[in-house]
Amino acid sequence: MLPTIFAAIAPYISAVLSPIAENIGYKLGEAFGNNSQKYRDILIPAPNNSSDSTEIERAKQRYSQEMLEYAKAKDTRDRELLKLTVVQTARRLELQEQEQQDRLKLAALQRDLMRELQAKDIQVKLAEIQTIWDKDTWFSKLNREETKQILLQQQHRLLILLSPPKISKRCPETFCEDLPIEMRSVGDFLRQHYPQQDVLRPVKFYSDYFTESIGDIDVERLQRILSPVPTTILYSDISDCAVTFRVGFWGFLNNQEVSLFSTKVFDWEEAKDALLASGVSEKKALRMIRQLIVAIHKLLAGFLADLYYLNIDPGYEPLLFNLKDELAQDGLAEEWVKPYFDILQDIQRRQREEYEQELKKLIEQVEAERLSQASAKAEAQRKQQILEAAKAEAQRRQQIEEKIIIKAHSFKCVQTLNHVAMASVDCVVISPDGKTFASNSNGNCSQVWNLHTGELIRTFSGHSGAVNCVAINPNGKILASGSYDRTIELWNLETGQEISTLKGHSSLIRSLTFSPDGETLASGSQDNSIKLWNVKNWQEICTLPSHSSSVYSVAISPDGQTLASGRYDKTIQLWNIKNGHTICGLRGHSKSVSSVRISPDGQTLASGSYDHTVKLWNLKTGQEIRTLRGHSDYVNSVAISPDGQILVSGSGDSTIKLWDLKNGHTIFTLTGHSYNVNSVCFSPDGNTLVSGSNDGRIKIWRCDG
Repeated sequence: MLPTIFAAIAPYISAVLSPIAENIGYKLGEAFGNNSQKYRDILIPAPNNSSDSTEIERAKQRYSQEMLEYAKAKDTRDRELLKLTVVQTARRLELQEQEQQDRLKLAALQRDLMRELQAKDIQVKLAEIQTIWDKDTWFSKLNREETKQILLQQQHRLLILLSPPKISKRCPETFCEDLPIEMRSVGDFLRQHYPQQDVLRPVKFYSDYFTESIGDIDVERLQRILSPVPTTILYSDISDCAVTFRVGFWGFLNNQEVSLFSTKVFDWEEAKDALLASGVSEKKALRMIRQLIVAIHKLLAGFLADLYYLNIDPGYEPLLFNLKDELAQDGLAEEWVKPYFDILQDIQRRQREEYEQELKKLIEQVEAERLSQASAKAEAQRKQQILEAAKAEAQRRQQIEEKIIIKAHSFKCVQTLNHVAMASVDCVVISPDGKTFASNSNGNCSQVWNLHTGELIRTFSGHSGAVNCVAINPNGKILASGSYDRTIELWNLETGQEISTLKGHSSLIRSLTFSPDGETLASGSQDNSIKLWNVKNWQEICTLPSHSSSVYSVAISPDGQTLASGRYDKTIQLWNIKNGHTICGLRGHSKSVSSVRISPDGQTLASGSYDHTVKLWNLKTGQEIRTLRGHSDYVNSVAISPDGQILVSGSGDSTIKLWDLKNGHTIFTLTGHSYNVNSVCFSPDGNTLVSGSNDGRIKIWRCDG
């Protein structure tokens, strides 16, 4: 509240104070508003371009990194604050204190960086002092050592210099004698509220740097020396009737140019007359005017200090807001200083809006990085899981391979059976229960043997020509035999009775196979055809479109959907059993395909050929997987173990080879036959092999299991 005694001169003071506040605020506000650089460029200025561009960029990057770290911490705190309940006051206060400490840390770093960037400019100015002092006699009025100390100050702070007022000799004696002394209280004001060691708003103040009053040209002279140091100079002119308050400054908003401002003329003589008219004595009136002159200097000093730190620190809270009462006691009413508060609040708002935008971008960057890191972490975990799974799979596969090798190497011939009249054995097949097996005979018959004892159980006779191939249905009750007489005989395995005779082929039957459900029998013939037969009524279902050459082998997939046939013309044909349509033809062998088998999982087709090789194919795509080489003669027969791990092949080179189906490596070679091995077959448990040969012998091979 303005003391009543000052009310008489209110119009004079208001007219003086308002314009300078608006002018300074407009200039700084315009400079800030037009600054299109990033916020970090405002906070880390390069004083006179003497600093190396690399150093400037390094400082900006360092400050940006700290801002980013601050943004991360702030984002984490904000997230936690949102989750806190009303009663968690202590934690809320703790987080707010952390926020304040981080802001102080950021502000301190910014000032340290500014000081580092000023270092080169300062060294240049220190080297120039002697030359400048010698060229311009005005500098001789200043203390050169004090000037060096100002340049060498270790902390970045605002420098405020107060010049003695230029007082006309026609002024009252009390202005000349008392006012210079009273002006020292400006220093007391700054040291109390803006101490030079303060963390937030350090001000280095000199009231005796100038030994005599200065003018605008002197401010510009001094800037030549002190340009690296942000500086405000307060000076005034007092005539016999008026006072003009002047301000000069540089180093605000990265602007090293000198800015000069002055108030409107304060007609102190009219103000004195007004006070006298209100009943105040002349002595007191002059004292009040001196008091106002000093108070205005305090106001301008505090205003410019707040402006400087507000412009470099968006979190800065202007101290002048809290000094209303003190300024009022010095005679400055709240309405007189309000324009200064308005300017500070406006620039504070602009600063914070710009800063919040920059901070928002950083937080978005933090969030993007967090999501990216989370995604990268998830991807790394996924890759690690894949790697571990692959490693586990490799270990599992290695263990399987080791077991396969051990198993394959343990196969031994446990029994050799002599066939009827030592006739060639072209086909052997083991029953689904693993107790018996059947073989063909050139003697127009087929035979069933006890797999464990090797005893001949029964001979099935009825064909008028040699039996070429045999098959047992999935329930183990029916034996099918294909003959040179162009017929297929069906036999009851338990009773030995003939069930039916299938006719339709015009040449010898080379291969037979039952579907997994036992409802269909497929036959391949030298008449170039494949026929499908209904097991329930033994009627022909269909004849698949004519081949161009003999069919040597047929096989049906575990799902009963696909039939594969190996042919004399070196190709393999795949068929859709349900509709009888051709799926595709597989080409790769250079000679006739003698045998085809499909793996238990329905994924792989194996084919043996007279070109001495075994080929593996992807049954779904028809693509060749690999070629197995090792035999030195025809490959007459192939079979796959029930677990899908071992492929066995019988060859004209008299050997039986066991292969790792997954990698195609040869595991072991069984020898013992003296002529072509025509047929090989696995038992349902995979621990027994039966082979038939041109040497008229059937061999039973067993492993340790």
